[in-house]
Amino acid sequence: MGRAGRPVRDIKKKEKNMEFSECLAGRKSIRAFTAKKVGKEILEKILEAAERSPSYMNTQPWEVFVATGERKEALAKRLYEEAASGTTPNPDLPFPKDWPETIGRRSMEHRLRRFKALGIDPNDQEKVRQGYLRNFQFYGAPCVLFIGLEKSLTPWSIFDLGLFTGSLLLAIHDQGLGGVPQALTMAYPDIIRKELAIPSNINLLLSVSMGYPDPEAPVNQYRSTRKSQDEYVRWHMD
Repeated sequence: MGRAGRPVRDIKKKEKNMEFSECLAGRKSIRAFTAKKVGKEILEKILEAAERSPSYMNTQPWEVFVATGERKEALAKRLYEEAASGTTPNPDLPFPKDWPETIGRRSMEHRLRRFKALGIDPNDQEKVRQGYLRNFQFYGAPCVLFIGLEKSLTPWSIFDLGLFTGSLLLAIHDQGLGGVPQALTMAYPDIIRKELAIPSNINLLLSVSMGYPDPEAPVNQYRSTRKSQDEYVRWHMD
């Protein structure tokens, strides 16, 4: 038997939804969702897949808090109001202030391409602001997962959290849903802790908004680019 009394699945007989390479290539960030609810059973299946992520010394440091329905809506309202009023963010993990030139340029190019795909003039500050505030409404997703870890843990555990989140996003896509990792929602972690009764010893580092993708939404047609292997691989092979 596995953890919590669950039977361990035979890897050779595991359920197969799509080829792994297809899952990797097809996943993208989804920012518009249908109203269809995400049931607890499929959430458990997604989390069961993600929990097989590797971690340093098998510490499995991730903590996950799931919000749906009225609780999620109330939280979105609080966060939106806080952001719209201009309250200074106070994230548990400080947002980066500067990027190396190459990375900063890539980020800006991505931002401008996405604006163009959505027909947004980057000089239209009000539209840009409204797009920013949509983060705090979780893009209308019916389900949000907040991911955190014990405050006493080191950057090694943050690395593990990234591995878990990557697996989680692939598992979401594998089940025919869509998700988007969000950092801006972490601007006001004390509100999230209060609304969801999260212990004060947990740092909140990321959220994943998820649900069934709206196929008609223009924002879901956008696909980000990837740098070439020549830019990030250094070969030392005989």
